[in-house]
Amino acid sequence: MTISTRTLVRVLLTATAFLVVILLLWEVRAILQLVLIAAFLALALNPIVTVLERRLGNRRGVAAVLVVLGVVVLLMLFLAALLTPLYEEMRSFATRAPQLIDELRNWGVFKRFDDRYNFVQRLEEAAQQYSGRLPAQAGNLLGVATAVVTGFGKALTVLFMTLFLLLEIPRFLRAATELLRPGAADRSLVVFDQVNGTIARWTAGVLFIATIAGTVTGVTAWFLGVPFALALALLVGVLDVIPLVGATIGSIVAVLVALTHSLTAGIVMLVLAVVYQFVENHIIQPVVMRKSIDVSPFIVIVAVLIGASLLGIIGALLAIPIAGSVQVVLRQVLEARRSRMAAERQLMLDLDDGTVIAVERESP
Repeated sequence: MTISTRTLVRVLLTATAFLVVILLLWEVRAILQLVLIAAFLALALNPIVTVLERRLGNRRGVAAVLVVLGVVVLLMLFLAALLTPLYEEMRSFATRAPQLIDELRNWGVFKRFDDRYNFVQRLEEAAQQYSGRLPAQAGNLLGVATAVVTGFGKALTVLFMTLFLLLEIPRFLRAATELLRPGAADRSLVVFDQVNGTIARWTAGVLFIATIAGTVTGVTAWFLGVPFALALALLVGVLDVIPLVGATIGSIVAVLVALTHSLTAGIVMLVLAVVYQFVENHIIQPVVMRKSIDVSPFIVIVAVLIGASLLGIIGALLAIPIAGSVQVVLRQVLEARRSRMAAERQLMLDLDDGTVIAVERESP
């Protein structure tokens, strides 16, 4: 078998074009990550926008803006509730630092080590010399400030892209369906509605589970007298969103914070964390996830591992709804394939029956 020069050149050009596309996508992978996050948020918020659009008389622009502003307000309230206690605690620690050093110097167990190694004196000298080292620390502070500004810029970019996608979803659907045959267009709309519903249900389910985890932790911390119970509840709820490891990290943080209050509070929080994790993993999460997105545990683990290896925490968060969406698309493709195969088999049976009947009628 010989391969013509034209075929060889065509294959080489196709492979080259494919490699060029892969390299271009790799170069803009950071932007594609932002686009992926914005697309996920737009699909998660689209059902809310659609309902509000109908209430406002088909004014989708106003509905999209109101929903996005609501998300921004919730995020600001969340950050205020989480960061305000942390800021106040840092100010309190800075004010009480000299007193803490004096108490440390007079602590009996530590005093013997201090007499030998001069720990407290070294701390005081480091505090006095810190002002002289400020120019050297300016680079680190500038790096932190740059990271904060960059993160804020990315968040703002994702927010605007989400808003624009919410406005453009109906137009994208119309443009896509106009390129398809009537039957294929109808099936595509059904698939989009199912994928959109899957992502929205998964988001609602995850937020519901995170709310339960944060509420249980916050109420327990408040009952035990642990400081900053609201901030601890919010932090545990956010960490609980992260698949596989988030709940464990949140439990460790809650136990450590409780231990700073008292040993009894730490033990109670540890027991509560173990019991709640068992209930969440075996009762709450299976029930909620079964009603929101029907994906096998094996696929969930594989999807989370692949997503985390590709995009880190963002990939781990988006892996499960993406896997559920792919499952929806495959289910529709397989159902369409089964329908065509069943119709073909029925046609063959009808043809066979018609041939037999025709032969029987022609026989004397």
